[in-house]
Amino acid sequence: MPPRAGLCLWLDASATNALEVHDNVVTCWHDLSGNRRDAQAIGKPVLVPASASAHALIRFSGRDAFSVAPLSSRTGPVTVLVVARRQEASSTNATWQRLVSIRSGEVADNKPPNLCLTTGQKPEAFPLTVKIASQDGIAPGAVMIGAGVGKQLGSPLRGEIAEVLVYDRGFVSEGALQDVLQYLATKWGARVDRQNSGWTRIGPLDKTPERLTVDLPLSDQQNRDVWSKCAEFSDEFNGAGPDTNKWTTFYQWRGRAPALFRGSNVTTQDGMLQLAMRREEVPEMKKDPKYHTYTSAYVCTRRLSRYGYFEIRAKPMNSAGSSSFWFSHGTPQWSTEIDVFEIGGKAPGREQAYNMNCHVFTENGQRNHWNTGGVWVAPWRLADAFHTYGLEWTPARISFYVDGVLVRALPNTHWHKPMRLIFDSETMPDWFGLPQDADLPSFFQVDYVRTWKRAGWEGVFTPEEAARRDWPAPAAP
Repeated sequence: MPPRAGLCLWLDASATNALEVHDNVVTCWHDLSGNRRDAQAIGKPVLVPASASAHALIRFSGRDAFSVAPLSSRTGPVTVLVVARRQEASSTNATWQRLVSIRSGEVADNKPPNLCLTTGQKPEAFPLTVKIASQDGIAPGAVMIGAGVGKQLGSPLRGEIAEVLVYDRGFVSEGALQDVLQYLATKWGARVDRQNSGWTRIGPLDKTPERLTVDLPLSDQQNRDVWSKCAEFSDEFNGAGPDTNKWTTFYQWRGRAPALFRGSNVTTQDGMLQLAMRREEVPEMKKDPKYHTYTSAYVCTRRLSRYGYFEIRAKPMNSAGSSSFWFSHGTPQWSTEIDVFEIGGKAPGREQAYNMNCHVFTENGQRNHWNTGGVWVAPWRLADAFHTYGLEWTPARISFYVDGVLVRALPNTHWHKPMRLIFDSETMPDWFGLPQDADLPSFFQVDYVRTWKRAGWEGVFTPEEAARRDWPAPAAP
């Protein structure tokens, strides 16, 4: 079963009770999500029966499609995942063949507020592959499987579709998206096609480096990259409270429901920054009924930074509340995010999952959310002890470190805008579950944050400066 939270359309060719077939032609593809949005055939899509080594699929000839009623009555986020393939016999010179199209009005389906998921630019054959598209602000509109919505079938598919999942939600957290991707990849023996996917470690860290000096990143104790300390984004948290010249607990976001951010949950104690999650009702919750039962914590830098090595020593909270270290900022023209980690220290089945992610929400004024992430499974419960976590963010590459060892790396194609450094804790009911009362209050503890820059990297920006300037990707060396 795929994860069900937000699932509004589920078409599965391997489910024999989901297909109406006459003379090997599929006339109706029944929705298994429980929402009764059955897909009605246009043309003559053909059933490819299951064999000893594979599930059944549905073949599209370039003249076939399935029509589905609008998925929602409101504008909002949508995530589409499709398992498809194209064999040599179906290869053509036509690129951008549609897998799923959602369209309202006369605007093309590849322009907001519409959505299309395609096979990509290359016309040649490809094996069973999980394709994904996720966007915010999608308007209610007609849905087509295997072609574009329009008076004629737009860019129809020549190939086969195995399964279609559509969610009326975005997957901001990599771990929640991985649940869906792994379900599809495992079931169909499919590879996952994700933009800029990078590399993620599998297995233990092997030998970790020895700390010779606190003046350099743990992963580069020989200073091969010639680092210089950046004081504005470093803090040992030895004061009576967070340094208000560097940090603020005020931000326009109030927290992920049902937990409400409260500034009083951000303190320093014994030389550590502490972010608390509590079970409590507070008067501020009366302003918005979606917040109730829990309060949590958020603290971010007042100024913005880009590029550098950002290292912390931290211990996640021992509850299902999240412990997160991330970067984010946006303007009407652009909005990006790097999640160094999102950890559910006592989330059932996720206690060892180190979740990393990079998001692009808005680009050139267009809201078009996509992300690339990875999950490293640690050989220990992450909430059991302090560990050192690092992000090396350069113009060419983004690298994630645990105890000085690389666990993920990807090319830096989009993350060139300055962002705030953020620590927070949230309730994530659809991913980590809600915390148990016996585990609260729980505390995310940060011993220090230390930041280094290389020569030529600007270090500190105000939000106003970030909004005034253009931030093109640097030229290749």
